[in-house]
Amino acid sequence: MKNKCNFSVRLKKNTKGSIEEQNSKLIKIFNKKFKKSGILKELRDKRFPVTRGMKKRAKKKAGKRRAEKNKPI
Repeated sequence: MKNKCNFSVRLKKNTKGSIEEQNSKLIKIFNKKFKKSGILKELRDKRFPVTRGMKKRAKKKAGKRRAEKNKPI
């Protein structure tokens, strides 16, 4: 892993609602943080070795994607 992803999720002290509602809020917040951390992406990328050609093609594709995204309408 690139960097350690040690994060926690807490609710504010004065939250109202049942325990189930609070737990569902906590799960949603955790899932957002987990997706943003990129842990799953790193694991997916490490499933098989990546050759130089594959890296070059991915870099080229990412550049095209950025250019398309930043292109004025």
